Order: sequence, then C-alpha cells, then structure tokens
Amino acid sequence: MMSPASSAANPWTSYLDRFHEDHPGITEDVLSEACHVDDMNPYAWLLAVAPRNPGVVALDLACGSGPLQTAAPHLRWVGVDRSAGELSRAAKVLPRVLVRGDGQSQPFRDATFDLVACSMALMLFDPLDAVLAEIHRVLRDDGTLILLLPGSLPLSTRDRVRYVRLLAALREVRPAYPNSVHLGRLHARLRRAGLAVVSDERRCFRYPLRDEHHAQRFAESLYVPALSTERIEGAVRAARSWVGSTIGIPLRRVVCDKLMESARAPATR
Repeated sequence: MMSPASSAANPWTSYLDRFHEDHPGITEDVLSEACHVDDMNPYAWLLAVAPRNPGVVALDLACGSGPLQTAAPHLRWVGVDRSAGELSRAAKVLPRVLVRGDGQSQPFRDATFDLVACSMALMLFDPLDAVLAEIHRVLRDDGTLILLLPGSLPLSTRDRVRYVRLLAALREVRPAYPNSVHLGRLHARLRRAGLAVVSDERRCFRYPLRDEHHAQRFAESLYVPALSTERIEGAVRAARSWVGSTIGIPLRRVVCDKLMESARAPATR
C-alpha cells in the first residue's frame, strides 16, 4: 500500500514507510482470507465492477503486494507504490510493470489508463485533492475509478463490541487516518476532482480467526501510528481470545466515471 505523501517530514508517511517495510503484504494476507456469504473476498468484489475487456490498461494505485493484479491477470496492469518492501513481494509473483512512485505525482502521461483501482489506500493520502487530481489526469475520457475503503457498517453487535475492545487496548477513540473520506463528504470531493460517483456500496466480510497466527496478523494489520509495543500487544491478546470464530471487516466500494471538463462544477453533497 502506498504511503500518503512524499514529504519525509510527514509523520504518517514515515510511519507507513516503516509499517510496510516491516509487514509487506499484511493487508493482502488479511483481506484475501476474508469472505462474504457468496465466498467472494474483498478484492474479487472490487474487481467485479472493473471492465472485462482484456485490452483494458489499468493502474493499480498503491498496489502493495499486488492482490488486484493477481486476481485479474487478464487486465494490462501497471502497479505503483512507494514501499520498496511491498514492491519486492509483488515482484516475486507478478509478471507486471511495477513502479516505485507517489500518488501525488504519477510518472505517466495524461489519459494513459482505462481504469484506476485503489484498494484500501485513499483514506491515507494527504493531501487527498492532489491525488484525486492525478487520478483524473491519467484516466482516459471514458475511464473508470474503483475504490475499496474501510467502512463502519454493516457490523453485528458482537463485532462492534470487539472493535471497541481493540480500540480500548490501543487507547484510540476511532481508527486514525490522515483524512476521514470513508465517513465524510467523499462524493463532493470526487466531483470537484472531475470524478462522478456511479455507485457506492457497503458489505461486511468475515475474517477467520483460525489460530493465534491469524489473530495476530489481524491485530497487526491495523494502522496505529506512534503507539507503544505494549498497546499493540494488548490488541493482539484481545484478538487471540477470539480464536475459533470470525470477525467482520466492513468495507465500502465506490465506482466513479471521469467527467468532461465542461461537466465539472462545485458539488454540495
């Protein structure tokens, strides 16, 4: 997953750089095993709305270890990420073009891609508007943007209690991201960038806590900058107490079309 900004002074950038060097592929490890009732994992769900034409040229923005490219090998993928650790893991399994780069300044010509896919990273980009402007620039006029984001719904009562317990162990009020686009005025920000929302859906996936290893991976996959080892170990202990069950991961899938310049207007939603 790509870290949010190019400045080394940005504390989130520094944290995410370290996180993904220490835990390459951890997001893929968790989400690839999470399933909905239809046995579809989050990556398959995101790609279900992607164009099926084998000639589609697709950008995997913040590609991480490349789970989207693995799930849809028929597309002509280019993967971009700023984490050398994530790209190294991706390179071992992907015969694709992989580029180390940043979301704010993508090394591609205007109107290069039919599809831009961004999985579990948009909430990390800061400044977000600069990244959205780059997405609009590299998309072709009839291009599509598909996003996978954290959600807050739907969740069962048991899952809500468990997340409260995790956040208590971490001493956090809520998941900490540089921006809150998964909860805020995402449609308006997208439209200002020239990206019109076509659909916005939510679904809860179940992650199996089969053993202590799976429980630890789940707890360690959470973004918790500047926390002590003691607090993280507290979250791991909580997750290990749920071994033998599953935990819900609520996600949001947003699909956008690129707008023509004449259609761009301030949004109020």
